[in-house]
Amino acid sequence: MGIWKSVSIVKVERTVDLFVCRVLVYFDDLEPNVDINVHPPFAYDNLFPQFPLFLMAKFAQPEQQDYLHVVLSQVFEYLDDRDEVLGSPNPKTFGNLFSCLLVNNLWRESAVSILWRHPFHRCHRRGGKSLIHTLLSCLDQSERQDLYNDGVFVPAGKYNSPVYDYANFIKSLDYCQLISSVKSWCKVHLEGGTDESVTAILRSILKLMVARSAHLKTLNIRSAASCNDDLYMLMVEPEICSLVKPVRNLLISCYFPKDTFLTALTKRCKNLHSLRIMSLNVDDDKSHLMAQKLALLIESQRGLKRVTLSKCKSLAAIVIPSLIKQKRTLRQVGFYGVDFEGCRKLDVVKSCSRLESLSIVDCYNMNFTLISPLIHNQHKRLQEVTVRNCSPARVSDKLEAWADMINFREYHYH
Repeated sequence: MGIWKSVSIVKVERTVDLFVCRVLVYFDDLEPNVDINVHPPFAYDNLFPQFPLFLMAKFAQPEQQDYLHVVLSQVFEYLDDRDEVLGSPNPKTFGNLFSCLLVNNLWRESAVSILWRHPFHRCHRRGGKSLIHTLLSCLDQSERQDLYNDGVFVPAGKYNSPVYDYANFIKSLDYCQLISSVKSWCKVHLEGGTDESVTAILRSILKLMVARSAHLKTLNIRSAASCNDDLYMLMVEPEICSLVKPVRNLLISCYFPKDTFLTALTKRCKNLHSLRIMSLNVDDDKSHLMAQKLALLIESQRGLKRVTLSKCKSLAAIVIPSLIKQKRTLRQVGFYGVDFEGCRKLDVVKSCSRLESLSIVDCYNMNFTLISPLIHNQHKRLQEVTVRNCSPARVSDKLEAWADMINFREYHYH
């Protein structure tokens, strides 16, 4: 048997009840001559310990361990179904990653980075206090002293340094959930916790992420009535703002207490690939100003590829025209629950020369003038159009007929 050159995951599936994995092994640069097919597939409730034993038997030689790490990393990606948890009554796979921590060092190293890349996902709400405890344990002596100077004491004995620098693994951050977790921790450990202590701990954790070179790819910023305005501004402080610069995917759910936050965010976050704006539901002067700030955020991007407006019952007429600045890069545009009152024509969508996907779902106050730029254009690159439950019905019917024409064209072309 030759020397292993590489391995390739060719099939990993998650069906309703089963986990299927297939791996090809290459020797030198030849065709694959080892086909590791997990058969029969493992049921989720019996995935451990059978699956670890299976893989360790297949990758038993010392020189094969590096390839086992590659395989594990790819397989574990499929086990992480956190983004499906909230919409699925029976999430199957994510919990198995915790079992991976107990197999051996190699399995633990492969699993821990995935477990910690999105620690403040909403499915972890019950474990928020433990997450804060772990992150505070990662503080070095100088960082603990800074926190002590702000009135919060983190005892060394109770918060021993962990095996991993967990802050480095964080790739996705739900900022509102982080705030909620800090508040929960303060209520338990600081006799209720003051606004000052919450701010101090939150600032300390954000600075920890910067110091440990956390590379944020996704940022979820949701406003909450119980949040102090200044907690949002921490994200754009000079010592912390570098954290948002590499963000590629941003979700903003209004209503924001301070419009100055959006101004500061726009100056520091210019490389977005995906932007989702939700819940523009209030039509007042402050909301108008906020919509203008969001329009400036869109215009300031260097290469936006995907924009989604969701549950926007007002002020879409202010935000949508800003898409014209991204007409050369936008690939996907989605309108979900959008009130098109005040919007003139969707010329901006027509102008997106590279648009591949368009969704218009549960939208209302539409008219023929609004949709005319769409239905009278060939849109050569457009591959998929979804139109559903829009009103008034006569406009929706016309738009659905155009969508069927585009989808039919693409189906027969391919």
